[in-house]
Amino acid sequence: MKTLIVEDNPKKRASLVEYYSSEFPSDDLEVTSALISGLRVARDTKPEFIILDMTLPNYSPDENKGSRIELMPFAGREFVMRVNRMSIKTKVIIVSMFETFGVAPRLITLNSLDAELRDRYPNVFVEAVHYSQAQADWKTAIKNARLSLDR
Repeated sequence: MKTLIVEDNPKKRASLVEYYSSEFPSDDLEVTSALISGLRVARDTKPEFIILDMTLPNYSPDENKGSRIELMPFAGREFVMRVNRMSIKTKVIIVSMFETFGVAPRLITLNSLDAELRDRYPNVFVEAVHYSQAQADWKTAIKNARLSLDR
């Protein structure tokens, strides 16, 4: 199965890749670190499963041409919307280190984003889960989402 991981944090990305590769060693895994590069890879490779961070830069450092890297707190939402618009037959799970996004008065929780994306994009979006090195909930969520695609 083709799988794409879009994650900008090197430690978290390594953790996701290590876990996923150990659980699903026969899957074809692509990894990228920014919204635009992730969308390009999704468009070009049509992955069946995408593991996505919510807060991402628009461009990866090598694409940014020396400009300051700005993180987009709702990049994951944008990604899911665009993948849905491209009609890619995929399932997306968001794995985020943050539990809130944006700034007051437009602060939104991970649970609220999860509900919104499930409602808006039921054919693409699976769930949003909190990432923590100390807890395994994210591993269980990834494993369950991926295994559901085999059914």
